[in-house]
Amino acid sequence: MVCPKCNAVSWERFCRQCGLDLQVYSELAALKSELESVRQLVLAGSQPPPEIEGALSEAKESGGSHLGKTPPPLPPEVEKTKPKEGSAWSDSAELAVGQSWLLGIGVLILIIGIGFFLKYAFDQQWIGPAVRISIGFIGGLALLSGGSVFRRQHLPGLDIGLEAVGLGTLYLTSYAGCQVERLLPGNLALALILLTTAIGVCLAVVWVSQALATLTFLGGYLAPLLFASPFDPSLFLGYLFILTAGGQILAYAKDWRRLYAGAAALTWLSVVVWSQRYYRREWFLETFVFIQVLFFAYSVMPFLRSALRKEWSLRRGFLLAVVNGLFCCWFSEFLLNYQKWPGVLVSLSYAIVTLGLALIFWHGRTPALFSLWLIAQAAVFLLVFWEQLFANSWVTVFWSSELVVLYWAAAKSNDRVLFFVTFVIGLIVLVQYFANALSFVFGPANAGWFTQGAVGRWSAGLSTVLGLLSVVWLDRTGRVGEPHPQLSRAFEFLGLASLFGLANLELERFTNQFMPRVELAASSVLWAGFAGGLLLVGVWIRRKAYRVSAIGLLFLTVIKVLALDTAEVSTPYRILSCLVVGAILLAVSFFYYRFSERL
Repeated sequence: MVCPKCNAVSWERFCRQCGLDLQVYSELAALKSELESVRQLVLAGSQPPPEIEGALSEAKESGGSHLGKTPPPLPPEVEKTKPKEGSAWSDSAELAVGQSWLLGIGVLILIIGIGFFLKYAFDQQWIGPAVRISIGFIGGLALLSGGSVFRRQHLPGLDIGLEAVGLGTLYLTSYAGCQVERLLPGNLALALILLTTAIGVCLAVVWVSQALATLTFLGGYLAPLLFASPFDPSLFLGYLFILTAGGQILAYAKDWRRLYAGAAALTWLSVVVWSQRYYRREWFLETFVFIQVLFFAYSVMPFLRSALRKEWSLRRGFLLAVVNGLFCCWFSEFLLNYQKWPGVLVSLSYAIVTLGLALIFWHGRTPALFSLWLIAQAAVFLLVFWEQLFANSWVTVFWSSELVVLYWAAAKSNDRVLFFVTFVIGLIVLVQYFANALSFVFGPANAGWFTQGAVGRWSAGLSTVLGLLSVVWLDRTGRVGEPHPQLSRAFEFLGLASLFGLANLELERFTNQFMPRVELAASSVLWAGFAGGLLLVGVWIRRKAYRVSAIGLLFLTVIKVLALDTAEVSTPYRILSCLVVGAILLAVSFFYYRFSERL
C-alpha cells in the first residue's frame, strides 16, 4: 500500500518511513465505498442490505461517542509497534544502508571481480577476440535486464546504477570491438553506440528518470571521443546532430533542465575535442553548417518553443542561449581562420536574427520578457561585432553605449539574471578601458605621451564614465523601472573609480611629456582636488559615502605628501604641493563647520 503521507510503499500495517497507521486508511476507504453504494441504493428507492445497515449503525455509534472528544488511545499492542519519532530517521537510514547500499556495493564488487576475471582470461588467451566482444555485449544486456528486475522489486537507486553499468559496458564493448580487437568498422561501432544511447533514452522515458537520461547522454557523447582514428565528418557531425535533437526533445518534453544544459555542454565538448584532434580545412563546410545549427538549436529554439507553449514565466535556456551564441561566434572565427570580415558578418548576422525575432515578439502577444531577453542577446552579439570591427578605444565607446541598452532591457523586465549580466558587462567595460589605457607601460617611449592617440583615448575614457554613471542616473530616477539600490551603488562606485583613474592616467601622460619633474606633486594636487569635489557633492546631495570617501582620500594624500613628495620632488614643487593640499584641507574643515546642520 502507498502511504498517503510520505508516498512510501509498505505492505505492513505501519509505514516504515513515517510510522503512519495504514490499516485505518484502508478501513476508511472501504467504509467510503460502502457509503457510496448505500447512497446509490437510496437514490434508486431500495433499502440497503442488513450487513451494510449494521456497519452504518456501528460507524454512527462510534462516531457519536467521540464527537467533540479526543480519539481513544491505541491498544497496548499497537502502542508497542508504533515507532518513536526520534528513531524514525535512524530506522530509515538503517533500511537504506541494509537494503540498497549493501546490495549495490555487492553487485558492483561482483562486476569488478568479473571484469578482472575476463581481463585475466583475455591476457592468458583463454578466450578469442570474437568471444570477448560477444561476452561484453551479452553482459551489458544482462545488466540492463537486472536493472529492470530491481526496478520491479522497488529498489530505487540500485536499478538506475545497474542500468548505468550495463550501458557503460555496451559503450566500452563497442569501443573495444573497433579500436582494440579491430573486429568492427568505425561506422558500425558508432551505430552501436547510438543504438545503446537510444536504449538508455527509452528506459529513462519509461522510468521517468532524469539521472538515467543524463548518464546515457554522457556515455553517448564521450564514447566516440575515445576513438583514436577519425570518423567521416558528415557521419560524426550527423551523429552529434541526432544526440542534440534527441536531448532537446527529451529535455523539453519532460522538463529536465539539467539534461538540457548538460547536453549543450557535452555537444560543445565533443565539437572542440574533435576539431582539435582531427579537423582539416577540407571539412570546413560541414563543420561551419553544424555550428550554425547549434546556434539555431540553443540560441533561437528556446524562445520559439517557450512562445509556442506559452510558458511565459519560465526562462528556459535564455542565459544558455547567450553563452551558446558567444561560443558560436568564437568557433566560427576559428573555422574562418580569424579573418576579419567573415567573422564580422557572422556576429552581425546573429545580432540581426535575434533582434528581428525580438521585434516579432514585441508586436505579438508574448510578454515583454521574451523581447527584452532577445534584445539583450542581440546587444551581446553587437559587442562582439564592435570588438571585431574597430580598434580597442572605439570598442570601449560602443560597449559603454550598449551597457545602457542592457540596463534598459533588464529594468524593463525586472529580471535578476539580466541585471547580473549588465553588471558583468560593466565590469568588462571598466577592465577593458584600463587595460587599453595602461598599454603604454609596455610600449615604446612615446606611447605614454599625452598627444599620442588623445582623441580615441579620451573618447573611450569619457564614454566609460558616462555609461556607468548613466546607469546610476536611470536607476536612481526610476525612468525605466523601479530603483535597485544595490545595483546603482555598485555602478556608482565603478563610475567614480573610472573617473578617478581617467584623471590620473591623463595627468600621468601630460606630466610625462611636458613636465616630468612635477609628476608627484601634480598627482597630490589632483587627489586633494578630487577629494574636495567628492566632499562638495556629498554635502549637496547629503551622501555620507561620498564624504567618508573624500576624507579617506585626503588622508592618503597627506601620507603621500609627507612620505614621497617632501623627499622626491624639488623644493619649489614641494612647497606648491604642501600649500595646495593644506589649503584644501582647511577648506574641507570649513565646510564641515559651515554645513554641520545640513549634514
